[in-house]
Amino acid sequence: MAEIASTDLRVLAVRIATSYTRANPTSVDALPNIIQLAYRGLQQCVAPPPPPEKPVVRTGRPGRPRKQR
Repeated sequence: MAEIASTDLRVLAVRIATSYTRANPTSVDALPNIIQLAYRGLQQCVAPPPPPEKPVVRTGRPGRPRKQR
């Protein structure tokens, strides 16, 4: 995937926050938090996926043997 500049993400975050505040009653004090949330969400969308987890190999003491009937 192509790299997206942080300035582009900021512009998109401001657009998202603007659209949100137009549709929802929001105080001026809440606007910076809304922009930050939108920016973080965009960052997560463009971040590379985490590496796959390795399967857990169980080591240690084996279980108790079953009783013979």
